Amino acid sequence: MDQSLNEFYDELIELIYQIPHNLDAWQQFAKKIIHILDASYVHIQAIDFNYQVLSFSNGIGPLAAENYVLVELDYLHYPTEADPRWGKFLDPQRTGWYQCHSHVSDEFVQQSDLYQNILLPYGLRYVATHELIWDEKLCVFWSISTSQQRQPLNQQELAFLDVLLPHLKRVVMAQRHLYEFSATNIVGYNLIDQLAQPIMLLNLSGNVVHFNPAMQDFLQNTDLIKVENQQLYLPQQSQIQFLKILYQIEVAFRQQHEQLQQYKELKFFIPDTGLFFTIHLLVSEKEQSFFGIRPLVMLKFYDTDTKLKIHLSEQKLKSNYHLSKREIEVCQLFANGYKFPEIAKAINITLTTVRTYFKRIFLKTNCTSQAELMKLLVSTSLS
Repeated sequence: MDQSLNEFYDELIELIYQIPHNLDAWQQFAKKIIHILDASYVHIQAIDFNYQVLSFSNGIGPLAAENYVLVELDYLHYPTEADPRWGKFLDPQRTGWYQCHSHVSDEFVQQSDLYQNILLPYGLRYVATHELIWDEKLCVFWSISTSQQRQPLNQQELAFLDVLLPHLKRVVMAQRHLYEFSATNIVGYNLIDQLAQPIMLLNLSGNVVHFNPAMQDFLQNTDLIKVENQQLYLPQQSQIQFLKILYQIEVAFRQQHEQLQQYKELKFFIPDTGLFFTIHLLVSEKEQSFFGIRPLVMLKFYDTDTKLKIHLSEQKLKSNYHLSKREIEVCQLFANGYKFPEIAKAINITLTTVRTYFKRIFLKTNCTSQAELMKLLVSTSLS
């Protein structure tokens, strides 16, 4: 072991054993590793094999934390096959430290969007990775990345890290539950399967963790949404919008906790389908305080064609007030408590168009207020 590195041993060991009790200890430990090894990034991650998801992730680098949050979230949206390091690291025959320079060539790096757009701009050319826990359910591992200029870690540096490994493994094992993706720990989880409401649990990458029998029936009766390889798929534009919302939630969870409240319950409409779902962020105060945890969201699905509490008589509205089909559709949603922005999303029109429809509806029904219109609509509802 390099004697110049050995002088940092006691300080690093002390920081390791502070990690379970001090929220800043992991950050201090990682920054010290970066300093003594001239590294670009120190990262701890976990893969839950039961769900095939990245259940935990936290990285530290010399730049401001928000830079790495955005980089990591962008990285998570690349397909797994874009990063050839995964297959080599997860090879069950591999032992000791995995180092990417053994097979990731400079030619590949030059042609890789992942390296050119995400990794290289932050000095993440080379990586050395070692597991901390690895069994049939869970793999927790830590990685030290270095730049092109710095070059990979050498054998003396890896030998020094090997001396730290038993202590880091001990601490991680003691907190194993924090790295597991355990849907069963969610309050009320056991009730979900008993509910008639279609419900689905996902992580913030859009991976499906669980859905109840009602959701199974829901999926079988619609071609608009589907689950394949544990991933939720919506119509194209809705998929893009939904993943963007999940991205925004994770940014808020990582660094903008004051904005999390707006994601406690959020309606998401699939235009021109009559379908919508509510997004509920499932996160406790304890989880907000612990680095690296990736929370769940719960989706509750509704079909406005069959789930509305109030059903208006289209015939009465047509014959008595000469409302168009679109105006009746707007009234149907309004009578069921939809706000103007929600109506716009539900039927894929602009907010300005919604207001225009209401002006026409007021004229045709001789109503002068929303309260008066609501009263009229309820009186025309079907029994």
